[in-house]
Amino acid sequence: MTARPALAVDDCASVVMTVSSQVSTDPGFEGLYKYTVSGSWDVGQYGLSHIDFFLTLKELECICDPRVAQFASPAGTSDGEGLTDPCTVLYEGKYNCKGDPTVPAELRVPTIKFNAVNAECEPGVTGTGTWVFYSPFPPAPYSVDPAGVAIKHGLQVCLGPLAGTMPMGDCSTPAQTKSWGGVKAIYR
Repeated sequence: MTARPALAVDDCASVVMTVSSQVSTDPGFEGLYKYTVSGSWDVGQYGLSHIDFFLTLKELECICDPRVAQFASPAGTSDGEGLTDPCTVLYEGKYNCKGDPTVPAELRVPTIKFNAVNAECEPGVTGTGTWVFYSPFPPAPYSVDPAGVAIKHGLQVCLGPLAGTMPMGDCSTPAQTKSWGGVKAIYR
């Protein structure tokens, strides 16, 4: 597994994040593993800019394959603050195999990143949310990563724990099902 060094990055005032997994039946993602992260945050000051979840995948040959993590649209929601009323923030998901370039270099490991996409509704200093991504990689056993979440707020980054079952990687590719006619067509 890729280890993250100890950092001088602040802890969030409060962060509680859990991740669960199941085999997906969602259209377009059938048969993949569906990972659902939910939780709450309090970063003390400045609204949440984006949230990162770190993957502790082995140094795999396929680590930069975009299929490692896939996303629906929207990829998540949280409560937010609009001009006049509370609102729902929508997020897009992105997989950064070399880490999120907007956080300190010490945090640059394979990362699932969620950015807010609706400017009229923004995440606040505190909030709750749910984010989803899909992966062909099966879940690892339950664990608690004490620095599994990074929240960027303003020019600051704070870390918090992530409890649950994140993907564990293996680049072996299963044999594809083909008809006999399809196999013969390869050699024509």
